Amino acid sequence: MARVTNGGTEFDPVAIDRVERRFWREIWEAAPRAFAVAKGMRRESFGPVAATVLAALPQERALNLILGGASADAAAEGFLEEAVEWAREQGVSCFAPLTPERPGTAGAEAALAAAGFERAGGWMRFVRDAHPPRFEAPAGVEVVAVEAAAEGAPFGSIAALGFGLPPWAASLYAPLPALPDWRCYLALLDGEPQACAAMLLGEEGAKLGIAATLEGGRRRGCQLALLRRRIEDAAAVGVGMLTVETDERVPGRPSPSYGNILRAGFEEAYVSPGWIDARLPAG
Repeated sequence: MARVTNGGTEFDPVAIDRVERRFWREIWEAAPRAFAVAKGMRRESFGPVAATVLAALPQERALNLILGGASADAAAEGFLEEAVEWAREQGVSCFAPLTPERPGTAGAEAALAAAGFERAGGWMRFVRDAHPPRFEAPAGVEVVAVEAAAEGAPFGSIAALGFGLPPWAASLYAPLPALPDWRCYLALLDGEPQACAAMLLGEEGAKLGIAATLEGGRRRGCQLALLRRRIEDAAAVGVGMLTVETDERVPGRPSPSYGNILRAGFEEAYVSPGWIDARLPAG
């Protein structure tokens, strides 16, 4: 069922969920086989529920995910429970964001609580139509697209380091520029790459993500410039809706990402409450 933000932008939470599951599925499918095996990178589907795990980083909540738990039959038919059991067998502690006010939301919350999950923050979902950017491009920042065949491009390494992950995690993100519906970018300061971001284009909209900045490039407009470029490119190919998320706002804890997203013309759509597996990973 479509909804409307306070600013009037129409969005469909079901479509946002579908785009998100595709976003993570394609990242997992693109990983080099040897890397995936070595790092315990696996993905499984259980009815409408999808679980992604990275056993080498068992408590990294942005990568060990259970998605689709609020679907109508996810908890009622036992699919959510199966996903939880499977993730635990992989030795990870998964994070499960639940879309609010879906037919299966209440049942999923009860099932997760019974399985030993605890409420642990959430993601604010933002939406925007593809109207042209109404903010100036930050001075001194150059944004360049990463070509699919660009060998040695630092996109993956900036993503890994910017997110505080081990250097080997660059292999998780490096394949994305070669995927058909992905657009990947670097932000340069004085000619040096300092930040990265990506966008998945689809019929139901564009999902923005993988926005990371090296320490030397922070608070210098890199991510705002990357938002502007992605908005322009999405509009150029006729995408109607853009979505992005960041951690929900916490009073007294400033979030540059949150502010940049609002400055870029996105509107708050809803918070997806997050649930984390409180049990220690096996082994």
